[in-house]
Amino acid sequence: MLEIREMRPEDLERVAEIEKKIFSMPWSREGFAESLEQDYTLYLTAVQDGGIIGYCGMSQAFEEAEITNVAVEEKSRGQGTAEKMLRELLRRGEEKGISRYILEVRFGNAAARRLYEKLGFEDVGVRKGFYERPAEDAVIMVKD
Repeated sequence: MLEIREMRPEDLERVAEIEKKIFSMPWSREGFAESLEQDYTLYLTAVQDGGIIGYCGMSQAFEEAEITNVAVEEKSRGQGTAEKMLRELLRRGEEKGISRYILEVRFGNAAARRLYEKLGFEDVGVRKGFYERPAEDAVIMVKD
């Protein structure tokens, strides 16, 4: 059974491991640790059979939040984990008074873009050359 819960310090090694496997410019364990200590951030993990298979997070500024991370390990994809994590993140954000969310996603990441659209996000712009390794534009998406 899948459990979505707040990220804990003891999760950081596994989170950093997933991050490094998935992203060409990964956040470090220390970067996640610093983010966890902030009052204005919220990070969730997806736990299945006792192991972390994914995580997501956001950073809040007043009634707005930037979704900073969404990741699911490769072998666990296609099971709705990212959607469940994001729905919980949005629910908790609503409890904190957040009414607007923003994120960037690789132009070529069609699966993620479809998921964000399903959750009510809309394309509002492009950040040219935002990503490196490989170079790619970012689509800016917003949910009001």
